[in-house]
Amino acid sequence: MEEPDTRYSLLRRLAISSREYEIMILMAEGLADKEIAERLGISRFTVNRHVRSLLLKLDATSRTQAAVKALKLGLID
Repeated sequence: MEEPDTRYSLLRRLAISSREYEIMILMAEGLADKEIAERLGISRFTVNRHVRSLLLKLDATSRTQAAVKALKLGLID
């Protein structure tokens, strides 16, 4: 039987960067792009770019779907 992926190895396999991971957590908490940007000290346009990238990497069509997939995969708690 194959060992389940650790969170780290799954993040690497999905090519999710550490910044995208931070954003994924905040996105799953329900924060809007502007709130995430303020919390991380980056522009909301940069946040939006990372969110779009996460949607592609998680094969999701919405922020909610991405958060649900991340939870199911064990990427976030």
